Amino acid sequence: MLKLKFVSARNPRLAPLLDGTVKPENIELDIVLSPPGELFYHNLLHDDFDVSEMSMSECLIVRERNEAGKWKWSGLPVFLSKAFLWFNLMVNTGSGIQRGEDFKGKRVAIPDFPMTAALWMRIMFKELFGVRTQDIHWYVGRGKRKSHGGIVGLYREPLPGISLRWLTEDQTMDVMLDKGELDAAFGIVPRSDHEPSPFEKVDRYGGTRIEGNPRLRKFFPDGGRNITTEYYRKSGFLPSNHIIVVQQRILEEHPWVALELYKTFQRSKEIAYERAKAMLGTYLLFEAEDYKRQAECFGSDPYPLGIKQNQKMLEVLFRSSYEEGLTKKHARIEDVFYKTTLKT
Repeated sequence: MLKLKFVSARNPRLAPLLDGTVKPENIELDIVLSPPGELFYHNLLHDDFDVSEMSMSECLIVRERNEAGKWKWSGLPVFLSKAFLWFNLMVNTGSGIQRGEDFKGKRVAIPDFPMTAALWMRIMFKELFGVRTQDIHWYVGRGKRKSHGGIVGLYREPLPGISLRWLTEDQTMDVMLDKGELDAAFGIVPRSDHEPSPFEKVDRYGGTRIEGNPRLRKFFPDGGRNITTEYYRKSGFLPSNHIIVVQQRILEEHPWVALELYKTFQRSKEIAYERAKAMLGTYLLFEAEDYKRQAECFGSDPYPLGIKQNQKMLEVLFRSSYEEGLTKKHARIEDVFYKTTLKT
């Protein structure tokens, strides 16, 4: 039995794995749970887990910047979270932002510049609103010491044509947005305020009242439903955030581990779907209609695993990372994912 340390965020599609219903063959997982921000910060700083959930964008960056003995990972095409975090984007009511096009020239804060959700936000702004990354003044909510971008050295090598500033230790996105010192921001209430983490906290919240605050409003009052549908119809895919990475040293010694873990995550997702369908009637009066409506628009599986069903999505993300200067070379799928998973 191969014992591996595994760290991930809590995820309903992982629940059957977490509760022991699904188990990989010949592998015993020692599981640690944490919100993504703290998880990725710890992973980038210490790199002490065998198997990890990880930001796709940051995986691409550290492939090129891996230090001696650190960040030597191979990816598994396991996509269990969508890039919808930025749909909680808030704007200051005095900012003049009404439409997507209005973000040009504005001051927009995000928890971390290289995070995958923020990269997808910039991709969708460009493709749907015509607003380029260079058209916005970006602010990073985490200070340099605790930001993922700080760890990988984005402040040492400024991105070409991109205005990027880190908040100081005494600044928080929510307070600055409330005062009108920012025009928009997302992630102003950290997930770690609601979910415990065994790792060091990276996001800060100044205590600003959000609900009922006349100076703040949601940019997407529908929670992002319309823009998600519009982007899917244009692109043919739903953007994903994270993948699973495995230490290369483990795969060199045990190459079978990659596909075994891949099958385990697939089975966990399938059982989670079965549980969800069984529970629909617990609360929903017309449960079949909601399921049918989503399936008609996005297909029966909104979280497909594997390379084939996600190739276009990956190519868009890899190209955008290169065009922004986050990566020096245009990454290839076969360079990021372990060789035995390329035909999935």
